[in-house]
Amino acid sequence: MAEEDLYFTKEKQPHAIEPGAFVLDLYRLLCMVTASREVASHGLTSPAIAMMQGGFFKSEVTRILISCATGLRIRFDQRPQDARNEQRDCGKLFPNWASDPSKVEVLILREACNKIIHATDIRFDVEIPDAAVNPDEEGLYYQPFLYLYGSKQRNNWRAELSLIDFARWGAVAFRWLTTDR
Repeated sequence: MAEEDLYFTKEKQPHAIEPGAFVLDLYRLLCMVTASREVASHGLTSPAIAMMQGGFFKSEVTRILISCATGLRIRFDQRPQDARNEQRDCGKLFPNWASDPSKVEVLILREACNKIIHATDIRFDVEIPDAAVNPDEEGLYYQPFLYLYGSKQRNNWRAELSLIDFARWGAVAFRWLTTDR
């Protein structure tokens, strides 16, 4: 085994981040969360469709979030000149959830990435049609929000993540077919 030899440069070689693959995943995330209600309604008459949503939605959303959050953090560290993209609003952060639940901060994109990566509990925002008379939760669908929990320096935190804003600002930060608006 031989380590690569850099013949023409002695500059550091950062991670090779291909933005297109990450932005495609963010697009998939956006499609999944906005179509969840419609897919669930089809699942009422098709056990196969209900099984697909029940079996894949959470794991696929989680996979996309972890992958994109990691890619974005690497991108932010490699391109500090683009720091304004790290500041985009993606939800709410409750930094001392257990001791001071009324203290709330803006969940910026960079911190959203950190919370996704370090969360110890992830909860989806679910809607159960006719919940009072629907004990089997038929037609359950997902809203475009995620609730993340964890701790930092002995403080238990809670984050309310807008999946739509995360996808929007993540795509901007990757700078793929988008402008800074």
